[in-house]
Amino acid sequence: MKVKNIVIVGGGTAGWATAHHFINNTSPDTKITVVAAKEIPIIGVGESTTGRFNDLINLKPNLTGVNENDFLKETESTFKLGIKHSDWHTIGKSFYSPLGDNYYNHLKYPSKEYDMYRVWHIAKGKEYIGTFQARLMAQDKLHFLDGQNVYTELAKKFEGHPVAYHLDTYKVGQYLKRKAINCKSKLKYIDGKVEGFAQNKDGFVKHIILKGNKKVKGDLFVDCTGFARVLIDKIEKNKWVSYQNNLLVDSALNFNYEREEDEPIRNYTHAWAQKYGWCWEIPTQTRMGCGYVFSSKHTNFDKAYDEISKVMKKQGKKVNVQREIKFKAGRYEKFWVKNVLSTGLSSAFIEPLEATSIHATIMQVTHFLEHYYKKNMPFEANILQDQYNSEMTQMWDNIRDFIVYHYVSPRKDTKFWIESSKEERRSPRLKKLMNMWKYRMPREVDYVNDVGNNFYHMGNTLWYQIAMGMKLIDPKLAQQELDDYNLTKSCNKFYDEASKALDDLLPKMPTTNNYYNSL
Repeated sequence: MKVKNIVIVGGGTAGWATAHHFINNTSPDTKITVVAAKEIPIIGVGESTTGRFNDLINLKPNLTGVNENDFLKETESTFKLGIKHSDWHTIGKSFYSPLGDNYYNHLKYPSKEYDMYRVWHIAKGKEYIGTFQARLMAQDKLHFLDGQNVYTELAKKFEGHPVAYHLDTYKVGQYLKRKAINCKSKLKYIDGKVEGFAQNKDGFVKHIILKGNKKVKGDLFVDCTGFARVLIDKIEKNKWVSYQNNLLVDSALNFNYEREEDEPIRNYTHAWAQKYGWCWEIPTQTRMGCGYVFSSKHTNFDKAYDEISKVMKKQGKKVNVQREIKFKAGRYEKFWVKNVLSTGLSSAFIEPLEATSIHATIMQVTHFLEHYYKKNMPFEANILQDQYNSEMTQMWDNIRDFIVYHYVSPRKDTKFWIESSKEERRSPRLKKLMNMWKYRMPREVDYVNDVGNNFYHMGNTLWYQIAMGMKLIDPKLAQQELDDYNLTKSCNKFYDEASKALDDLLPKMPTTNNYYNSL
């Protein structure tokens, strides 16, 4: 089938981000239509991203005119350099997990991917707080020197930028919408609510039906309707695969509070463990977007509200809940069915930890565009859909494993933590990895054997950082491996030299507040 008209169903961050990718990655004569009801202006949920969102901001050939400074000004977004985890392992203790803080072994022994620096931290029992990213996080500073982004040169050498963003989801959705609509030669926006669709005799969607019986025809449809899932689970049987036995949290309440004038704007997401789940704190330039993610099997909305209210009151903050959110962790068996593609919440959801939702949304779209999309689409070739669905299944299942890894905690203060850390929560793959890491340290090769070769960039760096913070790997094993490879002296020297260099560099970097005030 020749794809002349692409119809994106649904707006919000997912829908409009998808539109930007299709605008920039399809031929000039391909028409794109976004069908979405106008959103009611609200204070959006605070949400963080991964480095993949940086790819959206820097899309080439940038036909929509997105610009990072413009984006930060209009949406009041902030830079995210990583996550600070508090109380996950031990109440009263925290650890940093910097974003994109990749280590490249200059000795190339035993391989260039061998992360001897993190192995050394585990062996010595050192907290991972001495790197550039981690020290910026600890000091509320940003990655600019004399007004220049210090990561620009690194990005030319390595893939992407080691930064992400904190968002007000409503403002970001509206910004992306404005930019996409301005590209009138390619995109048309229809304000409407989808009430149905029609299929041909082979099951392919011919058109969607809007309120008032208006029909919108298309050749390829992208379901970005979130939990409504108006297409992907209705055009043919599509099994739901639950993660509820792996991850116990299934509810959230979100709230915001205004930032005090002299309050530092944090450059990290705070993931703060509570009695029955965890609380997110996500800073924009003017406020803190927060939420408490909890297990309804172990508490309820009223008790969760009371719990988090008391916690925030100690900080002088009042909790005014905007909404209660219920969700089911899991994914569909098929992400691409016939001529319908799904993205983000319409196809799967895990939980907010590690900002996996927007990350997966962008990965699903870019992977489709880079490896499957053509002007002449063989939609009838099920083998292509099967392969894509297999890759997406792997992506979501492996992200699930990474999130479950966070809950392998010694906390025993509530039934929630006791239940969450049980071995039965872990998939066979996660059990295999954890057993393997009893005998040797994690390596990049542990993930490339997965089907699809870890194209979604959930690799060794982040696994190591959670392993370090949650004390999941034996320091004796780490030291033994360094001794086997005779690397301890090299690591000692590297640590000392890096510390001295950062002592000179860090005072020159701007504070977060000063940087945003200068925009």
